[in-house]
Amino acid sequence: MALDGSPCANHALGYAVGLAKAEGAKLIIYAVVDPFSILGRTPLRPLEEERVAAAKAEADRFVADAVGQALAAGVAAEGCVELGRPALKILDRAAKAVDAVVMGTHGRSGFRRLFMGSVAEAVLRASPCPVLIVREKADVIGVPEAAPSFDFSGPVFAMRLIEVAPKNFERLYGEIASFMLGPGGELPGVVETQIFGSEDETRIMIVAEFCSHADWVHAQWDVRFGELLEEIVLNSETLEFHLYRGDRFRPTPSVASKKLA
Repeated sequence: MALDGSPCANHALGYAVGLAKAEGAKLIIYAVVDPFSILGRTPLRPLEEERVAAAKAEADRFVADAVGQALAAGVAAEGCVELGRPALKILDRAAKAVDAVVMGTHGRSGFRRLFMGSVAEAVLRASPCPVLIVREKADVIGVPEAAPSFDFSGPVFAMRLIEVAPKNFERLYGEIASFMLGPGGELPGVVETQIFGSEDETRIMIVAEFCSHADWVHAQWDVRFGELLEEIVLNSETLEFHLYRGDRFRPTPSVASKKLA
C-alpha cells in the first residue's frame, strides 16, 4: 500500500485493508519523502534539512496511524518510510516479493502531475505486479467476504480529461483527433478510440479501449504516442487520468468526435 498522507491515499487504505484481510495477506504500508520536490535540489544529507526532516516526521506519523488502523481491523501490517523519488522507490519495493500495489489516483502532487508525470501512472506503466488504483470517490466501506476478482487479460479503458485555454483548444483537439484516426488506431491492441470536446472549448476528453492491460502498457512506450502526450502536457491547464478494467466502464458507440455538454 503506497501512502502519501493525501485524502485519496487514505481512502485507498480502506480498500487495501479489506483486500489484505480477505486474502489473509500481510499489508506493507509504504511512504516516500522526496527531498527534490521539497527543496528543488537533492541535498547530500537530506535529514539535516529542516523541511525534509519535518516531512519525514509527518510521514512517520501517518504511516504509524495507518498501521494502527490495519492492526485494529485484524490485518498483519508493517510500515516503512524512505527518502527518494516516489515512483522509483515504489517500483523497487514492488519487485521485492510484493503480490500487488494499491494506490489512490490523486496524491499531493496535484492535477498537473496526473498525466505522464504522476506517480500512479509511472507505477502502472512499469510495475512487475498488479497495481490497483482506487478512485477518491470509490465506495470502500466494509471488508469484503472474499477477495475481488480482477481480470488483467480483459479489456481496459483509459480516460484522460484535459482542461485547456480556449486559444489552444482547436489546435490541440485537431492534433489528438488526427492521431486517433491515424497512428493511434494502428497501436497493437487498440479496440476503439473516442474524443469529446466541450462547447465552451475548454475541455477535451479522450477514451481508448484496449484488448488487455498489457496492450495498454505497451502503448505507453510508442514514440508517436509519447510525442502527443508531451504536446498535451505542454498545452494543458489541468490533466486527469482514470483506468477502468473489464466492463466497469463502457463508452458510447464509436464516433470520431462529440461535444461535451
